Amino acid sequence: MTPVVLAVDIGATKIAVGLVHADGAIAFQSRERSPVRAEPSLALIERLGRAAEAHARKNGLTIEGTGIACGGPLDLEKGLVLSPPNLPDWDRIPLTKQMETSFGAKAYLQNDAAAGAIATALWDNPDAVRDVTYITVSSGIGCGVITDGFLYTGHTGNGSELGHIPLIYDGRACNCGLTGCFEAYVSGTSIGKRYTEAKATCMATPRSYSARDVAEAALAGDEEALAFWHSSMGMLARAVRAAADLFDPALLVLGGGVTEADGELFAPAMALVGSSMAAGVGQRLTVRKTGFGRNSGVASAASVAWNEIGSATGVKVRIRE
Repeated sequence: MTPVVLAVDIGATKIAVGLVHADGAIAFQSRERSPVRAEPSLALIERLGRAAEAHARKNGLTIEGTGIACGGPLDLEKGLVLSPPNLPDWDRIPLTKQMETSFGAKAYLQNDAAAGAIATALWDNPDAVRDVTYITVSSGIGCGVITDGFLYTGHTGNGSELGHIPLIYDGRACNCGLTGCFEAYVSGTSIGKRYTEAKATCMATPRSYSARDVAEAALAGDEEALAFWHSSMGMLARAVRAAADLFDPALLVLGGGVTEADGELFAPAMALVGSSMAAGVGQRLTVRKTGFGRNSGVASAASVAWNEIGSATGVKVRIRE
């Protein structure tokens, strides 16, 4: 029997469940649009998990544990999801206990961006650097930080919330209850909302746009969409610059749905990131997109479990001692 872990990636727009080997290779993956609210989402996870179990039995795989990646805030010690801004009614959901009851194996929970940093350190780190910052740009903006081989968690386990650092004082309302946050401007959801608002003033019949719609229009040559996209990427570059200045990593990796935009669109964003860096930081920092592509969520979730069980690399990200 070949060991794998069950990986559960919970997002505001999609839920993905997979089976992942100790070296990060994905043996099976299934994803569906997220119902967002807790009860139907848990039912969806159960259904996708059963499909993964069936695949494991059929292919001689044994599930050694379950890794879960979810937006925060979280209570990591108790395995609880504590009302994330982008997940309505996920209030004190005992997620690790529910996963252990459903699937039997020991379950491990981590913030999705922190999980992204762990996956990067374990499996997407050819130079074996010990200072890694991972930024996810999807429905929200998250940040995971590893410094000298330790995951930075903060006092409550919810540190490095880059998405809720103010970009514009007293600016747009954010789901977290504050105003002007990076997440209110350059998350995928916010890019779509801002573009919808901008277009509504000149459309007889307004429609809603997603970040994907903006990217596709920009790629098709729509000058208004292209200008809007570049402006949004300039804001994202500020967020990346803030993370680089705060944490001084050797490697800064970007993942999430927005970063999956066509290379022709995202290349200028990366150039903006590079040009915005302070000389001392920029000369010693590698900035790139994740090597996992659209599989980053499942890989991240799996790394949470394999980091505890023991990955094929022999590398371990230390959480707390």
